[in-house]
Formats: sequence, C-alpha cells, structure tokens
Amino acid sequence: MSVIRVSAVVFVSDDMEVLTVRKRGTTGFMLPGGKPEPGESFEETAVREVYEELGLRISVPGLQEIGVFTQPALNEPGMMVEAHVYLAPIVDTSWGKVHPQAEIEQIRWVHPVAGNLEHQAPLNTKAVFPALVEQFEDFDVQKSLTVFMGSSMGNNPVFSVEANRLGLEAARRSVRLVYGGAQIGLMGQMADAALSAGGHVLGVIPEFMVPLEKAHQNLTELVVVETMHERKARMAEEGDAFVALPGGPGTLEEFFETWTWYYLNQHNKPLYLLNVGGYWNPLIEALESMADAGFVDSRYFEALTVVQDVDQLFAELGW
Repeated sequence: MSVIRVSAVVFVSDDMEVLTVRKRGTTGFMLPGGKPEPGESFEETAVREVYEELGLRISVPGLQEIGVFTQPALNEPGMMVEAHVYLAPIVDTSWGKVHPQAEIEQIRWVHPVAGNLEHQAPLNTKAVFPALVEQFEDFDVQKSLTVFMGSSMGNNPVFSVEANRLGLEAARRSVRLVYGGAQIGLMGQMADAALSAGGHVLGVIPEFMVPLEKAHQNLTELVVVETMHERKARMAEEGDAFVALPGGPGTLEEFFETWTWYYLNQHNKPLYLLNVGGYWNPLIEALESMADAGFVDSRYFEALTVVQDVDQLFAELGW
C-alpha cells in the first residue's frame, strides 16, 4: 500500500480544543499541513503550509514534535498517510481570528476527549488525539454542559421537575454545569439540585443583573462580568455542549447566538433543545417552516438535537 508523507500541525486553544480543517470538495477534517516540496524538511513544510492554509506565521524553532503516526489517508482511498506531527507555539487563534485560505474551506475546533469527533480523519481520532491526551494531562478534563433556561418557574410543574432532574443527574455523572448564575426560577432550581448532590456549578452573570436575578452566592464558582456579550462568550467557552430548557426571550437569544456561532464555524459543540412537555414544539415548527422557505441551510441543523427528557439528553451526549 502506498504511503503519503506529510507534515501536520496541532494548534490548541485556551479551552483545550484542537484546530482542524476541511479542504474544498471534501467532507472530512484533518490537521493543517501538507506534503513537503523538494528540499524542504518536515518542519519547514509545517511552517509553509500553516501560512498558506490559515495565514498564521510560525517558525521552525517554535515547533515541538509530538510524533510520527501512520493511518489510512482521509481523502485518498487505499493510501496510507505518514504524518510528522508538531505542536505549534501559542498564537492568536481565538474565535474569529483564524480564517480558512487557499484550498481550505472550513475550520473546526474540536476537543480530543469531549468534542464531537464525527467527520474527523483517522489520523486525528486514532493517533494524534490519543497521543495528545497521553502527553498532556490538561486534555483529560471534566465535561461541562452549558444550560440556557428561564429565570422564572413557568406555569407547568414539569418544567421544575426536569430542571431538578438535570441538576441531580449532572452531579451523579460528574458533569459540571455552566449557567447564568441566578438563584431564582428554573435556573436556581437546577443549581440547587446539583449542589445538593455534590455537583460542580459555574454561574456567569453581568454585574448589572446581580440584583435583578439575585446572583446565587453558594455556587462552586460565580463569575461576574461587565456585559451580556461577555456573559454569553464565557458560557460558550466553558461548555462542551449546550442545552436549552424552557425559558423566554433571553433563553432563546442566548441559545440562538450560540447556535449561529456553530453555523459560522466558530465552534463544533453540539446543541440540544430539551423539549419538556412539548414546550419547544412551536419553535421546532417555526424552524422547519424557515427551512422550507429557504432561509435556513440544512447545515444549520447538523449540531441541533431535540430530546424529550434528561435521560435522553445524557444518552445523546454519551456522558
């Protein structure tokens, strides 16, 4: 079997996600990199390919060798790829700062342990990602679920029951909950349940909302930020997945912005609607109507899953 020899580069974000890329006309994601040109070392190839594909400038002295790995090639059937893989120095790879160039059509950040590994190359899932987890203990982290939900209780008791179950089940599974930091409504119900069972709960709340939503003072962590934008960004960064329970316009606004970030290739984290008592049925119908009218691309729905209860949510997450 023929072997293709390439260089590949690992970029790691602050939340321990790895940058992967998809070439135009393909469906799978691989690490940035490519084949050496005549006379190039593998390190020199890595530097050149990263600049051509992503516009990022790195240097040979800054590269740290992770290893040489051989796996079936992603886009060449019947071929094997031998990849010389390097860890790149820290550069400005925050959301919105990295853009695909040349033959690269899409970028995707993925956590080697907690991320959605669908469409990732065998080189990534079977070799590089396991090597990263083995070499760098920071990758083996507790999973975090970001929850959007109402600061009111609603008028159906099942809403409160399911919020309580989410808190208890997250604690039982050692899943950290990330939410808006309030002690009232469904938000407080979920947080109190998780804390009562020994769970880890992170709340993020803007300073001006501390008196409005009565910031929960007994959380594992409470982060007070200046603006709503900072709140949403922090909650998005902290979570490995997102779920919306019943809530009002604020819940929808937070959920839709996070969902839009997925569509714009700013993250690769799954999103869920917890359809408690059929609460989200009108929204689901509206979304289907938008798609039928040509305003929502089918790719928008790739990351979204509708679940009916907490048990189904964790079954889908695989946590």
